[in-house]
Amino acid sequence: MNVVLADFRPVYLTEAVDQRKLHECAVRFAEFVAQADAARDGRPCPDPPPTAIRDAWDRYGVSPTHIRTRRISVLPDLEAAKDPADIDYATIPFSRSFLEQAGGADLGERLSIYRRHARAAVEKMYRDGESPPDEVIHVSTTGYLLPSPLQELVSHKGWTRTTVSHCYHQGCYGAFPAVRMASGTLTAAASGLTRQTARVDIAHTEICSIHVAPDCVDAEHIICDSLFADGFIRYSAYTDHAFQAHEGRGLQVVRSAATTIPNSLEAMTWRPIANRFEMTLSAEVPRLIAKHVQPFIAGLLRETGLDSPEAAARIVWVIHPGGPAIVELVGRCLGLSDEQIGSGKEALRDGGNTSSATVPRIWDRLLQNPDLPRGTPVVSMAFGPGLTVAALVTRVV
Repeated sequence: MNVVLADFRPVYLTEAVDQRKLHECAVRFAEFVAQADAARDGRPCPDPPPTAIRDAWDRYGVSPTHIRTRRISVLPDLEAAKDPADIDYATIPFSRSFLEQAGGADLGERLSIYRRHARAAVEKMYRDGESPPDEVIHVSTTGYLLPSPLQELVSHKGWTRTTVSHCYHQGCYGAFPAVRMASGTLTAAASGLTRQTARVDIAHTEICSIHVAPDCVDAEHIICDSLFADGFIRYSAYTDHAFQAHEGRGLQVVRSAATTIPNSLEAMTWRPIANRFEMTLSAEVPRLIAKHVQPFIAGLLRETGLDSPEAAARIVWVIHPGGPAIVELVGRCLGLSDEQIGSGKEALRDGGNTSSATVPRIWDRLLQNPDLPRGTPVVSMAFGPGLTVAALVTRVV
């Protein structure tokens, strides 16, 4: 039995905003927070001063050269449409919390914001009257509460035969274990271990914007706050028999693989703190990836018969754009051309890093390309805390 990924459905809660504009908004937001902190503490002037905030953002913020637009759920469309100088952060619910306490809303309050936006996103993923899946797997790195937004949706719609599972806190490679889970569910059903199942949905709700840290103006925080964006997408994993009844194309799952790089546990982390989830990135990440990615991928290509020059030439590569430099680094390590790594760069330019939702966004774009022939092998990879390298080999069908 084969498993096919199809019916990709991205949804949007907000309009895309130009990266230059978001850069200016971020500077003014950080200035607003610094002034609020100074007033609360009775200090005569903010620390850091506005000039230092702007200098830091100009130095470390991800350039519009790499990202054209991003979607930010905590900045309402009405405010995003204004000139950045006209935005009143004291009236926006998310930013207003920084007036009340240092660091803004606590983690519980931020996750309440997450729940509201995530529930709105999953409602848009499922149209009224649509047939329910046998199972749905909820993927998120940026927010999770139980009952989850997917459990709320299933309960509200009365889908009593739809099972809800969760794939949380995996980072940018979250789609890969979710596909393994969906494949395992379908395989178990085909073996008679569970009730009959022909369709497992995977729904990503990533709201990175609730974890911004405008009070932190170091390089690490500014890079993260100017790189990540919010993303929502749903798609289905079908048995090959069930997929035959559908129009359109899909990606047949061939092989999944992942590895945790030795001695890399602190190179990238994603941890809950008092008022948000916080990411740390070591300068060692590029070196560790450069050392381990080529032998990992070489082994995967051997296992799937894609290691010959003829087969390798047909591969379409999907490299998660963890940042502008990561895609190019992986491309150099694997001997790929600029054209071969173009899908990752394009996804970054057109939406930023939407964590686990990014690679499925790229899969959706690939399947919309009529010039991509059936049978084309697609090799996808992403990186995350661990330090983990995850990969998936699929074939266009």
